[in-house]
Amino acid sequence: MKPILEHVPNTQQQSLFFNEYDKKVFSFPWHYHPQWELTYIISGSGTAYTGNAVRHYSAGELVLLAPNIPHCWKSDGNAKTGVKSVYAQWDNSFLGDNWLDKPEFTSIKTLFEQCYSGLSFINCDALGEKLNGLRFKSPFHRTLGFVDLLHELSLQQSVMPLGQQTNLCQDFASDKRIETILEYITQYYDQKISAKEMAQLVNMTPVSFSKYFTRTFQKPFTQFLNEFRVSQACGLLVSTELTVEQVAFQTGYQNMSFFHRQFKSVTEKTPNHFRESYLE
Repeated sequence: MKPILEHVPNTQQQSLFFNEYDKKVFSFPWHYHPQWELTYIISGSGTAYTGNAVRHYSAGELVLLAPNIPHCWKSDGNAKTGVKSVYAQWDNSFLGDNWLDKPEFTSIKTLFEQCYSGLSFINCDALGEKLNGLRFKSPFHRTLGFVDLLHELSLQQSVMPLGQQTNLCQDFASDKRIETILEYITQYYDQKISAKEMAQLVNMTPVSFSKYFTRTFQKPFTQFLNEFRVSQACGLLVSTELTVEQVAFQTGYQNMSFFHRQFKSVTEKTPNHFRESYLE
């Protein structure tokens, strides 16, 4: 889970880099880049990582990612269909130096300033399809259309922040403990995992580990672990016919009342409501 620095193609002939991902699964590693990114998930579902946030994603997700924030999308293990996304990447100097200081772009500047890590736009399929359609425009009309799209995004009211600004990229350069921790959680989340066990894994005392994890991820270890488990539960709820009790058990929860509380605290829905709303 070490984030890889991605090289984003940038030539004198384009201010925006557009691309499409169309494969059986999302296999691109956890990565980061100094460019902004706007991604629209056309098909597929699974677990998404954005900085220190973990969540379930599905088709229709439209996400704005700030520069240098580690991120990736991972497909459900039991997915039966392929995955597809389209994304645009651009530098801060996309329209020249200090372009955001122009009065015409005030709302876009505010949008970027509020994007500490990432922003998810709710029920914005029309804007996602607009992003997809820009790929087929000429460079001139693509640029004009993209600025208009950013303006529309800046006016949206239903926006969910994704994670907080972290020093994950800088920390990874000199600290392998984060990689060890995330890999262990990914492999053993369905089993009992304690902070004491994790502390031993990275050769730290429980107190030092607790402070280290909270400082790095801006949240306690138990909260991060619950968010990860709930993201896995979401994937099972929408991609299998397992009962809620079976889903809870397979994602590391032995107590149903606790599972329901944790699930609702992360998703603001009960497991059954989440499954029903996805299938609507």
